[in-house]
Amino acid sequence: MTELNALFARYNFEKRITPAENIQLIQREIGFPLPADYLYYVLNYKRFEGFIGLEYVVLWDVAELLQLNKDYEILSSFSETIAIGSNGSGEFIGIEFNNQQYRIVISPFIGLDSADHIHIGDSFSDTLCRLEKGKAWFE
Repeated sequence: MTELNALFARYNFEKRITPAENIQLIQREIGFPLPADYLYYVLNYKRFEGFIGLEYVVLWDVAELLQLNKDYEILSSFSETIAIGSNGSGEFIGIEFNNQQYRIVISPFIGLDSADHIHIGDSFSDTLCRLEKGKAWFE
């Protein structure tokens, strides 16, 4: 988590403490465990909005996570994906859990078809590090 903490410091992520019951409720609702690096983020940091590298990133606050997923019909459209934010445009950033493996995807809010998921990282940390190193969403 050292690299992730350094990234959070460079981009001025705002710290906080989140009650664990919020996380348990989310995991019960989505039906799979959230990955450790993402859990670390939501337990220790508030909503983030800004550029990482050249790309705009919005990471939703844990308190709004379930409601936004319901509002955008992510949970009813995908059994193995939870949206965790967006690119500030027409796509959501999501965690996909399939065959006990995680991957981070970006996909359009409109249409909601898993065939449109674009793999953008092997983990939450990997995704943010790729962005910081200058990778674009759609490379």
